[in-house]
Amino acid sequence: MKRFYNICFLALAILSLTSCFKEDTQIIPIEIQQETIPHSMYEYQTYYSITDSAIVSYNHYADWDLGFESSDEGYHIILNTARYMYAGNTLNTDFESIKSGQNTKMYFDHSSGNLDSTVFIDWVDLTIQSNPVFNQYVYVVDRGKDESGEAFGLKKIVFEKMENDTFYIHFANLDNSEEYYFQVPKDPTVNFTLFSFDDGGKFIASEPDKTAWDICFTKYSTVIPDDFGTPTDYLVRGVFLNSFKNIEVALDTVNYFYEILPENINDYSYSTARDAIGYDWKVFSDDVYQIRDYNSYILKNVNGFNYKLRFTNFYNESGEKGYPSFELIEL
Repeated sequence: MKRFYNICFLALAILSLTSCFKEDTQIIPIEIQQETIPHSMYEYQTYYSITDSAIVSYNHYADWDLGFESSDEGYHIILNTARYMYAGNTLNTDFESIKSGQNTKMYFDHSSGNLDSTVFIDWVDLTIQSNPVFNQYVYVVDRGKDESGEAFGLKKIVFEKMENDTFYIHFANLDNSEEYYFQVPKDPTVNFTLFSFDDGGKFIASEPDKTAWDICFTKYSTVIPDDFGTPTDYLVRGVFLNSFKNIEVALDTVNYFYEILPENINDYSYSTARDAIGYDWKVFSDDVYQIRDYNSYILKNVNGFNYKLRFTNFYNESGEKGYPSFELIEL
């Protein structure tokens, strides 16, 4: 009889353990998108759709020089800071007399994307919206450098007017050679109509439809304190937001990526700056880039959805830098 009780006890114990194992192995799947950008950030600008988990388009960073704002009321003109471009206002309207940029203070556009901080902000005076004043200033443009440090050269340009949704420009080399007049009509499907000085001026169909992309992987110019705390110009590799979509981004360096939940969304302070994600998800140390894996980015209002993003690598499988990988989870 004692043996019978022992057998029954053993059977009940096994049944109990089996029941526990079944309960513990129930897994609620978490959909994680592990993405890798296959185009080098040192050579290309890559436009990516978060909601579609897909690359929309990419182009060589040096394809274009200037971007002309294409919204209905848009009048801003931007530099392609991926080229490490600078420009300066000579405050002179005599086009032919400008043959040097030596006495001109040169700047690049603010990486935040604030259009009122662009170098060319003074090309038009809109104090009276119904009667814009086109100042006809001559600007000197440094077209930047390639990855080898080779200069693309200098140009001078006058933004003559905007009429019927078309920008009228006049540009040349500083010695007045290769002088051209050009018209840049707005393209309402994109944020900026892109223009290159090459071949006497041409349009560049690089930027995709403004509704099709959310973030852009690119290099760009920004100001960073050096080792002594002095603000210094740098060319960095990072991520821009699509400013047209008003995407908001917050940075969480406290909570573990997988522990950030939908109910945490309103706990953060958000930014709509173009460089809100930027370059600082990696750090250069001991001649190698290391990912700040405690940096989690919360993206709010991406086509009505919210996401969290964490970078996992800056190198491809061949060990080449400039190929970021990241995890992306919808909240």
